[in-house]
Amino acid sequence: MIAMLTAGILLFSGSAAFAEAPALTYPDRDYGELVVGNPTRMDGKFFTGMWGNATTDIDVRTLVHAYYLVEWGYDSGFLRANPVVASAQGVFEDSKGVRIYRFQLCDDLYYSDGTEITAWDYAFSVLFQAAPEIAELGGRPMDLSYLEGYEEYISGEVPYLSGVRVTDERMIEFRVKPEALPYFFEMYRMGFLPYPIHEIAPGCKVYDDGKGVYIGNEDPEVEGKIFCTELLQATVMDPENGYLSHPTVGSGPYVLTSWDGETCTFEINPYFKGNAEGFKPTIPKLRFTLAKDEDMIEKLEADEFQLLNKVVRRDTITKGIELVSEGKGYTLTNYPRIGLSFIVFTPDRPAVQEKNVRQAIAYCMDKKALQDEYTYLYGIPVDGMLGIGQWMYGMVKGTEDYPETLPEDPTPEEEEAYDARIEEWESLSLDGVKHYELNVEKARRLLDADGWTMNENGERYAAGRDDVRCKKVQGELLTLDLTLAYPESNEMAEAMEACFVEPLKEAGIRLTLVPMTMNDLVHAYHDRDIEGIDMFYVGDDFNIEFDPQLFFLAGDPEAPAEDTLAWAHAQMSEYARQMLETVPSDALGFVQKWITLQEQLSELLPLIPVYSNVYYDFYTSDLMNYDIIRYITWGDAIVASSYYNVYQSMVDRGIDPTDTEDEFEILP
Repeated sequence: MIAMLTAGILLFSGSAAFAEAPALTYPDRDYGELVVGNPTRMDGKFFTGMWGNATTDIDVRTLVHAYYLVEWGYDSGFLRANPVVASAQGVFEDSKGVRIYRFQLCDDLYYSDGTEITAWDYAFSVLFQAAPEIAELGGRPMDLSYLEGYEEYISGEVPYLSGVRVTDERMIEFRVKPEALPYFFEMYRMGFLPYPIHEIAPGCKVYDDGKGVYIGNEDPEVEGKIFCTELLQATVMDPENGYLSHPTVGSGPYVLTSWDGETCTFEINPYFKGNAEGFKPTIPKLRFTLAKDEDMIEKLEADEFQLLNKVVRRDTITKGIELVSEGKGYTLTNYPRIGLSFIVFTPDRPAVQEKNVRQAIAYCMDKKALQDEYTYLYGIPVDGMLGIGQWMYGMVKGTEDYPETLPEDPTPEEEEAYDARIEEWESLSLDGVKHYELNVEKARRLLDADGWTMNENGERYAAGRDDVRCKKVQGELLTLDLTLAYPESNEMAEAMEACFVEPLKEAGIRLTLVPMTMNDLVHAYHDRDIEGIDMFYVGDDFNIEFDPQLFFLAGDPEAPAEDTLAWAHAQMSEYARQMLETVPSDALGFVQKWITLQEQLSELLPLIPVYSNVYYDFYTSDLMNYDIIRYITWGDAIVASSYYNVYQSMVDRGIDPTDTEDEFEILP
């Protein structure tokens, strides 16, 4: 096992299962099923992210939905047309500057029930996700305002979406407005999945009469519009059989066979064509369920789990590392998170409107102690909206290769330009990001400067005598008596009490902790439907397309400066917009704007970044070719993996499993 200390984070390589181990007695395993555990409970939203985006739900979607039009090229580091889906792709511009993305689909794409996938399925996917009916069902429709004709279609001015055209069964094109360009993740916008209209909207059909696509009745003789809220309530939202929680017909490598509220089971989709590297799944069945930190490592050793995904807690990681080091036939892989944990302020709560108050709160959080308590050496405190696994962070820290190339046989001018670009990359830093560490005295000064100098009786506040600071706002006494919703657990409660509640109390801020289940917390955070909550302690893992506009409320960035959260959100939304409006070829310009975004966020503080960390996966060494680092999610990584009795296979071929000098071929 190799250990290395990187940026204050302890990272280990995967450990060989048989190194320095005696002959092993393997459990009587069922190699027909792999049981996967994750410490985050699934929410049952397995169809798009419009009703929620729990990371475990995303894992399920990865298994049952595939054939994105656009994918991340792991070998190239760029977004590209998915070669499994598109046999050809072109980009054009018309005389009005509209950019047209045209995809020629392959003719061997099928859903798991054998139904053929065509361009009409992708068009239905777009129309469904933009449908106003989604909001009526409690979801958030996709913002497709970058597509030509979107506003006219959504407003009902025209019955078709002119920004999407289907010319035949295999040809679909997207038309992007000139005012929506440039956009750094330009190709990502076309990353749609196909969805089966016969499952979601039976009796409906997608048409294109030459002006754009729309959903109509499959049988023109049927009167009345079939595609409506009532239909989707039955086909999508039904808790027993709806497509949201039971997408049993899909395009992914596996088919969902059951979901009981805690556990999903899957079987191989026989119609799955394979991923971009040509891999098809070989593990016949999967079982995905909740794994509790208290006993997940013991259950891994007892063979109740064969794979544990995204382990975070320090004590659990330590136990897992010990199990691997004992040479009992287990392996680990770790990988930096592309997200973080953070505290977000509720935008309309009166006591947190002022920047000085938010900064004072940040100075009262002992981030290092909180991070140590939960992740220890497997994470670091952060002051920006970033994950240590993001490529932008790697570029700034110099751990990623700069995307610059020097031509073969360069001219002196080309060499000079190249050197200048490298110098610009090397000059990047996060030194301008405001750093918050525990400093109660600084918090007191900020509150004094903002006039929080009264007690609950309207008299002069005195530290040690009075519990909480107050201030007269528009004639009324406003109290710094705040609430924080957090994911319930005894460990989290104790850590929050020591690392946050007590320092705030010293500064004159009363904080009440409100424990919530993770699912309830995520829903409340996204919907803002819980009264009386000033802050939420949550986490997020970003997409490859990093769009921070999703975290901020849009507003008028030109509005006069004011000390409110609404103004701070408007400013941050504008910085995010400027960052995204970078041409895709200008990675340096994008990262420079990303740094500006982090600097401004640390000043305006609409949210308090806490820490980013390393994830650990622990698994039996009978699971071969499991490359979570390459594929990012276990649902993608499992497709290229194989699961068999490696120890017995080596013995059968006359190889000593305890001899680390032996070289042997990994079976497919």
